Amino acid sequence: MSAPILLAHPGHFFAAGRTRKNKASRMKYEELPRSALIKLLQDYDAERAEAGKDGIVLNYSGRAAPWQIVRQVKPRMCELNKRASVGGAAEEVANELWDGENLAAMVTLYKYRGQVDLVLTDPPYNTGEDFRYNDKWDKDPNDPDMGELVAKDDGSRHSKWLRFMTPRLWMMREMLKPGGVIAICIDHRELYRLGMLMDEIFHEENRLGIINWQKTTPKNQSSKLSLTTEYVLVYAKSAELAKTGLVERSALADARFGNIDNDPLSDWKQGDLTGKGASKNANYAIQSPFTGDFHHPGERHWANKRSAMKKWLEEWDVSYEDMDIGDKRGKALALKGWGAANATQRKALLKRAADVAGKRLDKGAWPYLYWGVDGQQKPVRKVYKALVRQGGVPTTFWLEDDEAPPAIDGVSWLRTLSGRSRDGIEELDAVVGKGHNFETVKPLRLIKKIIQIWCRKDGIVLDPFAGSGTTGHAVLELNQEQDANRRFVLIEQGNDAKGDNYAKTLTADRVKRVITGKWKSGDREPLGGGFRYFTLKREKVDATAVNALAREEMMDLLLVSYWDRNDKAKSYLKRLPVGEHKHLFAVNTRNEGFFLVWTAPDQPSALTRTVFKEIVQEAKAAGLAGRYHVYASLAPYTGNDIEFYKIPDKVLEHIGFNARADAFNNDGGTDAD
Repeated sequence: MSAPILLAHPGHFFAAGRTRKNKASRMKYEELPRSALIKLLQDYDAERAEAGKDGIVLNYSGRAAPWQIVRQVKPRMCELNKRASVGGAAEEVANELWDGENLAAMVTLYKYRGQVDLVLTDPPYNTGEDFRYNDKWDKDPNDPDMGELVAKDDGSRHSKWLRFMTPRLWMMREMLKPGGVIAICIDHRELYRLGMLMDEIFHEENRLGIINWQKTTPKNQSSKLSLTTEYVLVYAKSAELAKTGLVERSALADARFGNIDNDPLSDWKQGDLTGKGASKNANYAIQSPFTGDFHHPGERHWANKRSAMKKWLEEWDVSYEDMDIGDKRGKALALKGWGAANATQRKALLKRAADVAGKRLDKGAWPYLYWGVDGQQKPVRKVYKALVRQGGVPTTFWLEDDEAPPAIDGVSWLRTLSGRSRDGIEELDAVVGKGHNFETVKPLRLIKKIIQIWCRKDGIVLDPFAGSGTTGHAVLELNQEQDANRRFVLIEQGNDAKGDNYAKTLTADRVKRVITGKWKSGDREPLGGGFRYFTLKREKVDATAVNALAREEMMDLLLVSYWDRNDKAKSYLKRLPVGEHKHLFAVNTRNEGFFLVWTAPDQPSALTRTVFKEIVQEAKAAGLAGRYHVYASLAPYTGNDIEFYKIPDKVLEHIGFNARADAFNNDGGTDAD
């Protein structure tokens, strides 16, 4: 028997085909116009069909289908803040940092829909200290206020968090490429609810794995478990199309390998033969054939079976036997005959063993267990580069930096591999100084590892909850380490206790400092790069708003909205310095000029023959290719080498605004057909 399907609508609860409604909800439905009732039934049918794919839909108070919410959100006007942007004209176009509410920002960033390789984000946790909710969003998701902090004792705190996250997750999915991946950080408070919501929106079959990362060392807490882990839920838009990459080893890790003994297997490095902690059965001593000294693992234990240890010892062309040497550690592995020999015999036995082992040392290609390059050291082992995975994603705790199984499902990452929460704070302190009031910052190692695995080297990473800017920092650092050119889009709206909007004072400040190398803790090597800083405005985009823009405002909007359907991956424009040209304002990646015939809302905006001659001269002086992209209200003059973009129609189209269908401005609730 299949699991029951749960669906929710305002005042309505459906379960396994049964309907229950109260008198108040019945009165509300009776008051609805015919078109609204039809739409409600259509949404119910669509939701039921969607639920049938996964068997269950999460039900909570005030639930609405995410697409119903998203379609009410209107794209906003924006402003390019040139003073807050970083880098030269060529560097700043690659990345974007948006100051504004993230749902509206994602709707506005229409050109990135279906273009993002990885959504990597750390949303507010429902702790009573981090999460804000605006009750007005229940009716109008366009309200820009972040709302009030949701207290720990708020009885509706979980449903508010779900109502907040649902449309945002839906939009994050819309932003992904068909093979794109989302990795979302969470702690235990909302783990299960988020998992069910992700299963619903992305579907269970697209769940790639759950990363369990050790954020701190265990603490002694007598009354409860020590909370040492947090989680990253990883889903694909389509698991069949998504690719899970390998974590590349660093150049430093590769440099540790060599082959001084000409081992035919491969280059190797020194490794430890012991494991953590004592063991009753693996604390015995082993005797060196070179010095006769007995070596034991100290407060640790031999990490391999006794039979394997004996086999490796005897590969030095000497024989071993079990012997009680009186150290209360169990029988040692001693040179054969050592126990029955007197002092003179032992001296002769050791000389023979040293001669044989010395010849084996001189021969090269030493055994797996060896005694240092001169035979005079403690026993160690070889770690062969050919047998070490070149990278991978772990299925359980990694033992070393180089040991990484290639599959992912339920995944655990040790803090030594993914960093600690404290590392994140210390990294932020070093870059921007103390006093930022951030108490939870994800470590760079964790974020970099996720980016390495799920974003190609020329891909786009979107972080809709950018916070302190760790994602931007990680992208820039990886780009330098791997000679990559990943791009980031960060969105942040948050205020500290003083009402300071820290998108500029913290997020942008951190990314700027790592780009320039001007850290608070002292100068570092600059990572290079840049970003454009945009502020999302309260005004909604429509034809009237576009036609009312001043020239620089119009240029800002064109820079944000433009995309090339034939070259979506590189459809950004490089803005040219304002004031140098009358019409030319930007250049694309093919060195083609973009021209704006617009001085002010009340001035003529027409591409005439005279204006085109001016455009040709500007393009020639700038050394641009012979194709002209021109924005104007009218185009009395046309030509084969002119790409004309009509204002406001083409501008609205660039940001996904269809004036006829108006998908973002459907208020519903009317009887009009």
